[in-house]
Amino acid sequence: MKTRAIVFEGPDQISLKSFDLAPCGDEDAICEAIYSFVSPGTEMRVLKGVDEWAKYPFIPGYAWVGRVVEIGAKVKGWEKGQLVAGRNGTSVEGCGSIWGGHVQHHRCPVSWNIALKLPEGADPWNYVTTEVAAISWRGVSAAYPAKGETAVVIGQGLVGAFAAKWFLQLGARVIVTDIVPSRLDRARKWGAAAALDGRNPNIREMVMELTNGGADIVYEASSSKPGVLLASSIIRQPSPRAQGTNYPMGGMQNSHHFWPRLVYQAGYLFKVEITPGELTGGEGAIVLKPSDRTVGDRMQVIEQIRLGNLPVEDFVDKPTPVEDAPQAYLTLRDHPETVSAIAFKW
Repeated sequence: MKTRAIVFEGPDQISLKSFDLAPCGDEDAICEAIYSFVSPGTEMRVLKGVDEWAKYPFIPGYAWVGRVVEIGAKVKGWEKGQLVAGRNGTSVEGCGSIWGGHVQHHRCPVSWNIALKLPEGADPWNYVTTEVAAISWRGVSAAYPAKGETAVVIGQGLVGAFAAKWFLQLGARVIVTDIVPSRLDRARKWGAAAALDGRNPNIREMVMELTNGGADIVYEASSSKPGVLLASSIIRQPSPRAQGTNYPMGGMQNSHHFWPRLVYQAGYLFKVEITPGELTGGEGAIVLKPSDRTVGDRMQVIEQIRLGNLPVEDFVDKPTPVEDAPQAYLTLRDHPETVSAIAFKW
């Protein structure tokens, strides 16, 4: 089978090429992409060539929605035409693959859970954000936010934006920071209690005042050194009443039973030294660095979308023809204030 893929040929060099797809194995399903979704932070970083392990040429992307077009002889429980949301597919012959999401056809070993079934009658467009949103879901759910707690999200790129949506959905009071005004406006529209310009030299003091001395949860998604340093300085410090008290870990309904939580949910290409005593204070702190999304995270997001809790229009207005991919990536690079997300139509 012939298929097409977006290829990064070199730094800031994008093309659309044809490849041969390996035959469907007995335990595989061949899925045809309808849409694929760009994860801007990751993909723009590797497009710039800052990651030494990213060897050109390669196929980027790890998020797509499609339908099953062929099923292996030993596959049970799958049907042609079944709609799916998928992540990293298998590689195509003749090109390197970093995740390999931006391909028109995917060979998916069913046991690998590359593709997950969507609800019957689903509109595939509504589920185009599934895979990237699941990354944020993992970080937010790992922090166990309780209703009424204050969460500060540093950075409103896609991962941070999804995190803000999840915190709001779970009933937290949300404060966000970013350096792009349009992203701050978007957070205000969603209901953030405050949206602060991260370039303000008094940003820490502003957050501490808004949180009455520190946030219950800080979610760092900026992938920047200033963001990391800010995150470690604005978590909640113990009140005089709490000092010397060893609270047990409690349920989500008992938010005062939780230590402050600091979540790092971004890729970092630098080192930062933080004195542990300054971070934990007298109460203690939980530091989390969630890894890749799991099947459970992806299924949770599919269900949230089914319930109408994550409208795709909050992130991307309409699909971009895949033929326009080279220009779309350059627009994303040059105008992040106007374009925050891209979904390609195959």
